[in-house]
Amino acid sequence: MNKIKSIALVSLILLFTSSCTYQNINSKNQKKFHIQEFVIAGDNRTSFIIQKKIQRFSNEDSNNKIKLSLELNENKTIQEKNIQNKVTKYNVSLSANLKIIELNSAKEIKRTFSAKRDYKVEDNYSATVNNSKEAKNSLIDIIVNEILDQLRIYYR
Repeated sequence: MNKIKSIALVSLILLFTSSCTYQNINSKNQKKFHIQEFVIAGDNRTSFIIQKKIQRFSNEDSNNKIKLSLELNENKTIQEKNIQNKVTKYNVSLSANLKIIELNSAKEIKRTFSAKRDYKVEDNYSATVNNSKEAKNSLIDIIVNEILDQLRIYYR
């Protein structure tokens, strides 16, 4: 009986370890598209950062030639005020309307991505500016990751 259990255990261990399909997501083999043209409308700094982060995943050797058109909209609203009617918290939102155009087949895909973050107003102005920058950078990272996930899903 112990011999059967040990054989079953060994075979299960071999089965689980040999069926692992781990692949590095940033490897050259995973870059299945090439961005030939990138058009962005919106804030210059935000546009530049998003473009550079997405361009890293473009592969010139890929057969999937695409054009990306991205329209960015940023909105900052007051989230909270205190009793003295001073602003204590802001809400920043970033939305991106993405249009992917395949140059080989003229196929067009449209997607919209959005993200929101709150940040506190500090007594020190420089701390408030730092909170604002951190919130904006976080929004940029979220939007870029969603766009890249969409591209990876579509171009497997």
